[in-house]
Amino acid sequence: MIIMVIVKVTRNRQITIPAKISRVLGIREGDYVDISISGEKIIIRKIKRLDEIVGSWENIDKKKLLNVIRERWRHWSTTA
Repeated sequence: MIIMVIVKVTRNRQITIPAKISRVLGIREGDYVDISISGEKIIIRKIKRLDEIVGSWENIDKKKLLNVIRERWRHWSTTA
């Protein structure tokens, strides 16, 4: 499926992900996306939320796992 939409870049170089595209990809407010370049193309990929990843694992202490991931995220974000 190819969906093409034209959006305007704002003064702060921001763009809005159109509702049609965000619905297809399941992107919600607060989600993170990965942005990369391939040649002259900008690629935006949704990063799965913790509940999307953890929710698929059976018999895992979700609370403990989320705490570990949050702590790692804090560490990574302060070293980047």
